[in-house]
Amino acid sequence: MKKILYTILSFLFLKITTFAADAPIINCAWLPWCSDSSLTNPTQPNISNNSTQTFLVDIISNFIDIILVLSVFAIIFSGILYILSWWEEEKANKAKKWIIWSLVWVFLSISSWGIINFINNSTIS
Repeated sequence: MKKILYTILSFLFLKITTFAADAPIINCAWLPWCSDSSLTNPTQPNISNNSTQTFLVDIISNFIDIILVLSVFAIIFSGILYILSWWEEEKANKAKKWIIWSLVWVFLSISSWGIINFINNSTIS
């Protein structure tokens, strides 16, 4: 159990520290298949997003990743509880509720991740 807890905590620490590297989003001018007509000088990278916006998007994305990882671990844990409940109805019902709510959180985190990425990648014309 300690090993699982240490693994989760180290993953969370790595996820929190990775968004600290505030790398700007660079246009794809150097790619041969990229056809961005808004570039004036293709040799100079175009930094397009505001740093505050990318910082907030990174925080929200990391929060969604953490919720997704925790809900997957909750599914695994509740599955183990369901298997170990044997013939005890109360424990089995509790484990079923955990599984259902964990699946709801997985669905919510994946759909919110998709919505955030859609909004972040869409261009306003």
